[in-house]
Amino acid sequence: MDELTEMLNAVKQLSPDLTSNMSDDALKGLLSGAREIAIADGFPVVATSNTGELLKARYMATKYLALHLIAINNAIGEGGTNVTSEQVSVLKRTYADVSKLNLYQRSPWGQLYMWLYNLYGNGGISRYMVVQH
Repeated sequence: MDELTEMLNAVKQLSPDLTSNMSDDALKGLLSGAREIAIADGFPVVATSNTGELLKARYMATKYLALHLIAINNAIGEGGTNVTSEQVSVLKRTYADVSKLNLYQRSPWGQLYMWLYNLYGNGGISRYMVVQH
């Protein structure tokens, strides 16, 4: 089994609710794009945890980013899933204001991606610049 098919099965298992309405081809296309973003974001294929264990950092990041993109797409398609309260009689629905959240804070999967990005991707790299006086 190739890595893309393995990721497809893992993503379906992680969130069956999000992936149930998507074809395998659409999921593979999304995973392929998410993998390219994870590569561009500097995720190594394998990283070492602080306890010395080897982790498939790019594999995890790809799965989380794909699920995040599906969740965001579903939120847009449904008019927003940030419902904080509903009322049946005299229909009323209240939404949370997510306008001040960055893109990755809008789903648990995006938050996991950013956590990994800060640990193993380019987000964890400190950049310094020398300023001439």
